[in-house]
Order: sequence, then C-alpha cells, then structure tokens
Amino acid sequence: MGNNWNKYGFSCTMGPKLRELVQIQLADELNSLLGMSIKFDIDWSDSCIEGHDGEFLDGSLENYSGIKLTNKQAFIKADGCMEFIEEEDFFLAYWDHITVWQNDKELFSKDFGISSFAYALVPEELRWHLKGVRKH
Repeated sequence: MGNNWNKYGFSCTMGPKLRELVQIQLADELNSLLGMSIKFDIDWSDSCIEGHDGEFLDGSLENYSGIKLTNKQAFIKADGCMEFIEEEDFFLAYWDHITVWQNDKELFSKDFGISSFAYALVPEELRWHLKGVRKH
C-alpha cells in the first residue's frame, strides 16, 4: 500500500475499499452542501496527517488536510481537511473544513466542524464522538 506516495501522499495507507468509501462519503457531503450533483476527481498527493488515526476495511487512515478536488467541466476546484468517526461497524468520513471555487471565485466555504448533513448520518448512540465539535 505504501508504494504510491506520489499519487496518494500520506493517505497511501488506505486500501482500495477504504479509499472508495471515503471518496464517496466526502463527495456526497460536498454535493449536499453545494446543492449540486457533481462528480469530483480527488487528488490525495499533498495529503498530510493531522493526528487522529484509525483502521477500517482494508487499510488505515488519519484525518487528512491537503485534499484537493476538481471538476473540470464545472470549472470547480476545492481543498479541505477531512475528519472521520470509526466505531465498530460504523464509519463516516466528513469535511472538517473545505473551500470551493468556481471559475477562480469562492463559491462556498465551510469552517471547521461537522455539517448538518454529516451529523444526521451519525447514529444517536455514537454522537458522543462529536462532543465539543462545532455543528454547521
């Protein structure tokens, strides 16, 4: 897993199943926040670890910063930091912070914390993970 440094940066420890799940969850949340339905290309090459780690499916991960997204057809680019909750069989990756540009003008920015979209996906009994996390 660790031999794809140029392509995946510090996220190279995620296996294909975990990476796919994370990318789907991050794209779903971003589309919800933007009120759009866009397919994004995710660039992990500058990803950097930020201290919270875990293991799920076929790999390990951390809460990464330096994640970049693009959609050339919509002239959209974004970058942000992700966070995640991993508890037994439950896993949710979400944007802790993200800024989105369209045609080089800021389209959207979400400050640190969990979005209402992501919060609603967390089972009630696991919301203790979010204690002290700002909800947007």
